[in-house]
Amino acid sequence: MDPAKNLSTFDVSPYVLRPQQRRSRAALARIVRAAEQLLRTSGIDDFSMAAVAQAAGMPVGNIYRRFRSKDELIQAIKEDVIARIEDAVTQRLSQERFRDIPSLIDGFVGAVIEAFSSDESVHRFLSSRSGDPVLCQIGSSGQRRIFLYYRNAMLPLLPQKSAKRKELLIRVSFHLLSAAITGKACADDQTLTDLSWKVVGSEISTAAIAYLQASVD
Repeated sequence: MDPAKNLSTFDVSPYVLRPQQRRSRAALARIVRAAEQLLRTSGIDDFSMAAVAQAAGMPVGNIYRRFRSKDELIQAIKEDVIARIEDAVTQRLSQERFRDIPSLIDGFVGAVIEAFSSDESVHRFLSSRSGDPVLCQIGSSGQRRIFLYYRNAMLPLLPQKSAKRKELLIRVSFHLLSAAITGKACADDQTLTDLSWKVVGSEISTAAIAYLQASVD
């Protein structure tokens, strides 16, 4: 999804000086498009407000009218990236009526992988700034929301175990899936980076399904 076509996340972001006029929104779209393109092609040291302005074809002062700093521009993009993953998950989980654990796992993993793999280089840039506490908070909050979607979809499919046991199964299976996917997307896990998304998705789905089925049988 091109974030420049859908600015709803940026409209409510605390890191954006929100435009009111249509012309200003068009400029914001150009900034977002240019910034994300730079994230795909530039190193950390090469990404700057001046570089974004040049890529967007506008004076650097125009960038500062929408974003107070480079950090807040990156934080706003991080929010939007997380929102796209959430949208992919909620759409998949709301569109299908899952009959069993394997179908839910496959649907969830497929949605998350599609979102991550569509813009891997942006995820890798954002992960390289792991020292930014605001980015970490944005990522943690997003992961928590995605976990709750997964949890609510999984609960009806588990047998009559205790609530504590169900919670444990859901948390561990979610960690198995999310750790592998983010590790590959962000290149944090070198054991996965040279594997295709198809292979990673298939194998982690199999692992999570096996864990859940062995635990509930």
